[in-house]
Amino acid sequence: MYSKNDELKNRLNRFFKTDNFTLQALNGGASVRHYYMLSFPGKSYFPIPSIVLMTLPLGRLETLDDYLNISYYLRRHGVPRPRVYEIQRDDGWIFLEPARGERLDMLLQNCSPDRMKNLYSRVVDFLVNLQQKAVYEAHCPAFNRYFDAEKYLFEFHFHVKEQLFKSYYSFTLSPSEAKIFQTFAETISRFLDARIPVFVHRDFQSSNIFFRSRSKNLALQIIDFQDARSGPLVYDLVSLLWDSYVKVPEEIRQSMLQKFYRDQPLVRQHFDEAGYQKTVDYTIIQRKLHDAGAFIYTFRLTRNSHYLQYIDEAVDIALNSMKKYPEFRDMCEILEKTRRK
Repeated sequence: MYSKNDELKNRLNRFFKTDNFTLQALNGGASVRHYYMLSFPGKSYFPIPSIVLMTLPLGRLETLDDYLNISYYLRRHGVPRPRVYEIQRDDGWIFLEPARGERLDMLLQNCSPDRMKNLYSRVVDFLVNLQQKAVYEAHCPAFNRYFDAEKYLFEFHFHVKEQLFKSYYSFTLSPSEAKIFQTFAETISRFLDARIPVFVHRDFQSSNIFFRSRSKNLALQIIDFQDARSGPLVYDLVSLLWDSYVKVPEEIRQSMLQKFYRDQPLVRQHFDEAGYQKTVDYTIIQRKLHDAGAFIYTFRLTRNSHYLQYIDEAVDIALNSMKKYPEFRDMCEILEKTRRK
């Protein structure tokens, strides 16, 4: 049976003018992007024998442009990321150097608590350094889009109301429930909008972080940064510690929250400890409800059901933080009632 991979292989045969290479699909995460490992057993088209191909739908070519621009931006500021070897924009292709080292989620498997804490400590050091290096540049796409109230409200309505409630739970809010939801969404969106903005990777989680574990300083690389934008100081920290794919022990979460508060000067300049914790909690709520809706939306686009298994835990994490705040009691009841239907 002729597959999409066969079609891609034929197109690559014509592009390279040879069929002397192998094509292996890689895990591309919860998105419309697809990744492949190309290996040349003989003479390679590239300076290295193996290369990663990222493909995008032709209707999403602006993502390709964003990846390239942000990649060059990160290189100028000394942030490690895979090298871009070539772009074929008309085909929606980017040829990339394979990420160096081991993916963090793989390193964490069967990891001792002390080893896990050490790895997360190094990632938090990397994040603080990234936020300090990644200064404003007008032409970088990340600084022309924002996690502001408008963006948060869009995500609440699209990912939570439309995808999670309507598409996944088959639940339509009543007029009174819709009013509660709107107040809840506006409260979080306006509070987070007031925070100091920095460069935000947007998907700073274990599957997008690589360690060169054999190097003396455990050097890191990041991938999948094409959706970067300006946003809150703690957004990437929350993405890391409340990862959808790795359950981080609570003791390590709290230790890393304290470390970030201590080591990131901007945090101490703009937050007392209570304000910092509230910002973390609100970001957890927004991020995890967004994640749940994004998993559903990806399934509807790609029919890839793999990520549906993470929806319930994402909602549980959001609810745990929501229950700390009496003003969200009614919204908690709506969400719990929706899940029982």
